[in-house]
Amino acid sequence: MGDNVGGCPEGPGPEEAHRPAARLATRTVQLARLLSNRRLRLQVAGLAALALIALLSFVLLPPRTVRIAADGTVTTVSSRTASETTVVEQAGIELKPGDLVETVGDDTLAVRRATEAFLRLDGETFALRTQAQTIEELLTTVDVLFGPRDSVLRNGVFVSPGAPVVPPAPLAAVASPVLGAAPPSDGPVTVEVRRAVPFTIVEDGQELELDSSRETIATALRDVGVRLGAGDKVQPPLATELTAGMEVHVEHATPVIVTLPEGKLILYSLESTVGAALEEGGVELPPSYRLDPPAESPIEAGLAIHVVGISEEQELEQERIESRTVYQPDSSLPWGQRRIVPGQDGVHFQQYSITYENGRLVSRELVDEWYDPEPADTVIYYSTADEPPAPAGEIPDGLNVLQTLRVYATWYSAASAGRPPSDPAYGITATGVPVDRGIVAVDPSVIPLGTRLYIPGYGFAVAADTGGGIQGNMIDLGYPDGVVPDWTSRWVEIYILGP
Repeated sequence: MGDNVGGCPEGPGPEEAHRPAARLATRTVQLARLLSNRRLRLQVAGLAALALIALLSFVLLPPRTVRIAADGTVTTVSSRTASETTVVEQAGIELKPGDLVETVGDDTLAVRRATEAFLRLDGETFALRTQAQTIEELLTTVDVLFGPRDSVLRNGVFVSPGAPVVPPAPLAAVASPVLGAAPPSDGPVTVEVRRAVPFTIVEDGQELELDSSRETIATALRDVGVRLGAGDKVQPPLATELTAGMEVHVEHATPVIVTLPEGKLILYSLESTVGAALEEGGVELPPSYRLDPPAESPIEAGLAIHVVGISEEQELEQERIESRTVYQPDSSLPWGQRRIVPGQDGVHFQQYSITYENGRLVSRELVDEWYDPEPADTVIYYSTADEPPAPAGEIPDGLNVLQTLRVYATWYSAASAGRPPSDPAYGITATGVPVDRGIVAVDPSVIPLGTRLYIPGYGFAVAADTGGGIQGNMIDLGYPDGVVPDWTSRWVEIYILGP
């Protein structure tokens, strides 16, 4: 037994003693392999799930055809995705910052490009991409305060804050309103905010503190409502650039009216006296002329300066005297006949001696007058013999006759009335109606205008005209131009009709 105490156990010796440790290492490796295979299986399962989801999406989401309007062109793409941005990118259209994708119809998208703009403000320039439609919206989006006297320029041109950011394009360049996608602009838009600066205007000695954002003194004065006229003086010159604190002096010229023998002119002068104003305006004053008011008189607005000169001339006037037509009775003429003694027009000459002062007539004296030739009236002699009895049945039955009147009846037309066809009153009677058959000229003291008449051999008529030669028991029967009268001047019994 003593051999067994403290002795070594039976076995193969030291090699057998290491077997437990080897078995532990083998189990560790196996466990690691097991875990590795499990992770692999999980990865495979994940990939399979993703593939399954993709497969389900492919099956469940059928492809759709989408029209994309961008940069003035339309692109058609087939896509299964619901993302508008993804669809646009699948079409190969690059989206930049600020661009918007809008749905404008069934399966129709439009890319609204942001406007590239440079904003110049207070000496700095900023690059922007914006969807703002107006300049005012653009300034609001970047928190720029815009004063009431500030100005805004778009591409170097003054515009209102409400103007569009992009200048209006020609009609041919505007995209279809259905798709709403405009072609790209020609380049970035430059928007400049010009701040108003304070300056002082001294206008005719009156000082006024103002501010303006205009570039030059000329545009600044217009901006603040200072109107310049002929002869006004501005210092510094109008083309000078407006800067803060500048003092601008404006002197308004005084308008004066100068009357010369040959006419009038208006001078705008900064001088204080009449003589100095005329000299400044280059008005020559011959020695034979005098000034009214005198040269030392002060200048004031609306002053009338007369350059007075005395001149005389002879003037010959001539006046055409038209002959009249008068009627005279002649008992020696048989009934219904007349005799005409033609007259002639005359010319009346008058010689005047005229005196002018500064072109203004001050005296006009008649020194001689004569006729060449002498005017003579045309005299128509008419018969005073009794008219033969009127044929039976000539007078219509049923007339409301107030009275009968024996008159001498002549005839006339527009052409025989003495006025040329170019005269606006050609063929117009004293009551304003045209000469025509049925219009009769009368002496209103015998037959009042408007009286209805019946003239045997002529017919019904109305008293609607007068004439210088129609006096007493005479009437003149009207006929239209171009009609041969069927009337012979004679004494006739006419009928005054009632209503």
